[in-house]
Amino acid sequence: MAVQVDNKNKDKEENVMSLGRIASLGFVAILVLAQAANADEPSLKGSGEIVVTAGGGTWEAALRKAFFDPFQQETGIKVVVVPDDRAKLLASVERGKPEADITNLSASSLSTWLRHKALEKIDYKYFDQETLSGMPDAVKDEYGVGSSFYSIMMAFSESEYPSTKPRPNSWAEFWDTKKFPGPRGLAGCGDRLVSGGTLEYATLASGVPMDKLYPMDIDKAFKKLAELKSSVGRWWQAGGESPQGLIDGELSMATAFNGRLYNAFKQKAPIGSTWNQSLIEYDYWVVPKGSPNYDNALKFLAFISKAKPQADYAIEFAGGPINSNAYKYIPDDLAKWLPGSPQNVKTQVYQNYHWWNEVRDDGKTNLEVALDRCVAELSH
Repeated sequence: MAVQVDNKNKDKEENVMSLGRIASLGFVAILVLAQAANADEPSLKGSGEIVVTAGGGTWEAALRKAFFDPFQQETGIKVVVVPDDRAKLLASVERGKPEADITNLSASSLSTWLRHKALEKIDYKYFDQETLSGMPDAVKDEYGVGSSFYSIMMAFSESEYPSTKPRPNSWAEFWDTKKFPGPRGLAGCGDRLVSGGTLEYATLASGVPMDKLYPMDIDKAFKKLAELKSSVGRWWQAGGESPQGLIDGELSMATAFNGRLYNAFKQKAPIGSTWNQSLIEYDYWVVPKGSPNYDNALKFLAFISKAKPQADYAIEFAGGPINSNAYKYIPDDLAKWLPGSPQNVKTQVYQNYHWWNEVRDDGKTNLEVALDRCVAELSH
């Protein structure tokens, strides 16, 4: 008896087999492309160690959990942590025997180390393209890699300005003592003149748009500041002073760091705030000149700048990630408190440290000129 072939079913089987072969070939192609992509990604594996400075407390604990331990586990490079003493470290660099391979500097103090020729240039050869594309140009410096973003912003007492009343939402309104009466808190002279944003906010209050803030007109800033001087109840220096002043009823509104305000929020303190016209600030990770473990230091910087370690650090310490891709891993209820988040960054301006450290025709930096003016005009 002849066997009859069901041509219909045979065609189906051949089609399924063909599709299977295509799918298999497609999978192989994807695998090859993935392997090629991974081949292009710089390897961070290594040996030996790096010596990193850290300041102890909750900050160091967050660094260990998000950066130090995962880097050591993934790369095989040991992380040795030493106390953060920048003056001592700078002295060791000048002796030609740096006591650390990595340290953290405020962006405003970077120029001091550069004047001492105390920093190595950063080679970004170990940074993958995804990481680099997620980092703003401001934190990819020739001599430093951004460590985290933070903001100095406007805060106000909710006891004095409850939701049923108008609230200040711009620096022009912060300066408007008729519409919004009460004592103000602003950062004073000295170390806080830059990080406190006082001159930037005086400039914005005078009507200068955010995208025209720099180069800043120092004369205009101090003239505007003079208008508010009699209403300033506290020229603060320590970061906790202004939030505490708002809680105690000493101040009606003040400038304050976003991290301090986040802590106040968690404690249900009666403080409100706005991101509008805030100043985004940042620190740098740097490699001291003569680092004996320079290549390992570069691998460390490349690793901690990746999206996932940046997100882990933000979750541990509420520090704003310098890699925007990190927000894929950060809960929305935390992201709204971070300065670099997509919803907050649009209403802010990056502080321009290069302008602050720019040398004028008289041989002084803009910072030195501003400090002289500040002492002369605000200290009496």
